[in-house]
Amino acid sequence: MTIRPGLHISSTCFQVGGRHFTLSAIGNVHTRQAGHDPLTRRAGAMAVVGLVLLGAFAPLLKPTGIVAAVAVLSGLAVATLVSARRRPRRLELWADYHGHPTQLFVSDDWWLFHAVERYLRRGLAETRLGHRTLPRPRPSRGVPHPSNMHPSRLTSGGSRAGWERAA
Repeated sequence: MTIRPGLHISSTCFQVGGRHFTLSAIGNVHTRQAGHDPLTRRAGAMAVVGLVLLGAFAPLLKPTGIVAAVAVLSGLAVATLVSARRRPRRLELWADYHGHPTQLFVSDDWWLFHAVERYLRRGLAETRLGHRTLPRPRPSRGVPHPSNMHPSRLTSGGSRAGWERAA
């Protein structure tokens, strides 16, 4: 299955860009989250340091200085929260490949990352169990087609739809 160009999962191989991983050699698949974006970390650190300095030097400041410092610290806190929301932490897919911990895939797109993880785990399960990808059976309908619902063809009964076909 090709999820995006350069991202392919087959019954034997997991391909990310130019890197190929054999499914039979992959084990212990797990996820990690990378650290926050540098902008988020720096803005948060500056807000904390500013708060500590404001607490230490508040007795020496005039009320206007305290108001200005609180306004700047509030701006830094808002910048930290907005940056944390808009620049999410990267999700990393790790596994033991030939006995060595290896980073298989990285993305900050939550949907894409979990789709890749889900297909990889499904491929690994099929590889370990020896199954091949079989077509799924078509779902049965809960309600008969309107052309089959003529009163002469139906009889009341206890099925889920409330009607059964007359024999």
